[in-house]
Amino acid sequence: MKKKMSNKNEVKPDRWRELRLSLQVFFSNKAAVAGLIIFLFYFFDALILQFFPQIMPFKHPYLLTPNYANPIPQAPSWKHPFGTTYPGIDLLRAVIKSIRLDFWLSLEIVIPGAIIGLVIGIIATYFGGWVDEVLMRITDIVFSIPYLVLAIAIGYVLGRTLNSMMIALILVWWPLYARYARSVTLQTKELTFIEAARASGTSNFKIMFKHILPNSLPPVFVQISLDLGTIMLTISALAFIGFLPAANLPELGYLTSLGYEYIQTAPWAMIIPGLFIVLFALAVNLMGDGFRDVIDPRRRSEL
Repeated sequence: MKKKMSNKNEVKPDRWRELRLSLQVFFSNKAAVAGLIIFLFYFFDALILQFFPQIMPFKHPYLLTPNYANPIPQAPSWKHPFGTTYPGIDLLRAVIKSIRLDFWLSLEIVIPGAIIGLVIGIIATYFGGWVDEVLMRITDIVFSIPYLVLAIAIGYVLGRTLNSMMIALILVWWPLYARYARSVTLQTKELTFIEAARASGTSNFKIMFKHILPNSLPPVFVQISLDLGTIMLTISALAFIGFLPAANLPELGYLTSLGYEYIQTAPWAMIIPGLFIVLFALAVNLMGDGFRDVIDPRRRSEL
């Protein structure tokens, strides 16, 4: 009994030591810290508007508020710090509202796509044979088609709505994660502890998702952070070209499209929402570099 207790006590300090080292590695990368700060701004904006909209001074937190009495874009001023866009929409309020939608859409697309890819990759590689062949050929087919083109095609079949766009992007986003899971599973499934688990009668399901899956997660977390920015850019591009027909939708790409007609007379109407799209993509890429350092044995050994 005492031996068991001592083993547990030894595991906990090791975990805390690893966590402290991981945090030390991440925070030693100043660019990654800057990315984290920007990401937290977007996160808290989305969190507050999603769950506590009453805190914000908006009558319609989930819709853009036009002002048809003065629809022409106005330059930034004390009343409108970011100026206005067509038709009379205050850009500061619009950007705050739009961050919520783009942020949650990015999470709701990337995370399900990652889960689907991980499950397919692990199952294919663990069982091998014709299962691996069929699933990986499907993965290659989806992976070979430009995801934006495929997403538009699926979206037009399902209908040009927010939900169909989400489904379309999830359906095209999983192949990369399936490949990650496959490469890790190939290395892990022949290790001694997996052989021991098989010999002890552990079920295939438990081996795949209790022993192999955790080994797939570190590189996947890095990829998720990078994909959040890519997905926001993709959503904004689809909204910009009119894939989402809903009027007054608080979305950064849609805001950019509203200012496109006024690029010469009111450049801020297009530049400001575009800047917030790029800023988020930059932030998550910087964070991804920090996460990559955390799982790099060479960087950990330097500290």
